[in-house]
Amino acid sequence: MPPTLVAAGLAALLAAALLDERQFTGRALAVVVAAGVAPDLDALLDVAVEGLHNAALHNVWVPLLLGGAVWLDSRRGDSWLRGRYGADGVHLAWVALAAYCVAGIALDFFHIESAAVLWPVHDRFLGVTGRLVYNTADGVVFTLVEPSLAGGELLPKAGSGTVAGGEHVPTFLNPDEPGRDLVFVGRGWQLLVVLSGAVLAGWRLREDGARTDDFAGDG
Repeated sequence: MPPTLVAAGLAALLAAALLDERQFTGRALAVVVAAGVAPDLDALLDVAVEGLHNAALHNVWVPLLLGGAVWLDSRRGDSWLRGRYGADGVHLAWVALAAYCVAGIALDFFHIESAAVLWPVHDRFLGVTGRLVYNTADGVVFTLVEPSLAGGELLPKAGSGTVAGGEHVPTFLNPDEPGRDLVFVGRGWQLLVVLSGAVLAGWRLREDGARTDDFAGDG
């Protein structure tokens, strides 16, 4: 799986893209990054029950429940989020949820080690790991999905096992091998994501802070 640091970098990029000058603060950035890395906390649960990593917090039901709660609250006249944090608080909640889905879940779902995104309803690890290419001899090659044996529908390419079958994605806390690797960056593209998130978020904090100071000085 991509390391947690990569999820943090991608979440920082989402924060920089989706929060405007007024909303983009150090505290808001911390909230979005925390949401982006939150799904990886199921690695702690995997120590007690093997197989819950990339399952317990990487499924679609958690963000659906959270999104439903934010949507229902924001529609109320006495919205808790709006009353406590204003309209910016509602927007920040949606951005944090986007980070949870994209940086926290999708980053593993679109990866060879995959995630049990339908757990506990369906405990198969699924991942989009194919390709879409045009070959002059073979024509269009599309392997991102494959037919399911149950019902014939198209599903993302399945991983190597199920939660119930004892499949688990190894972590520093629960490795497959005797040695333990605490991976911060495992590929060149991962380093690119981390550096891009750090540089862009830092630049926006500096620029937006300077813009705020200039505005206050003009008053």
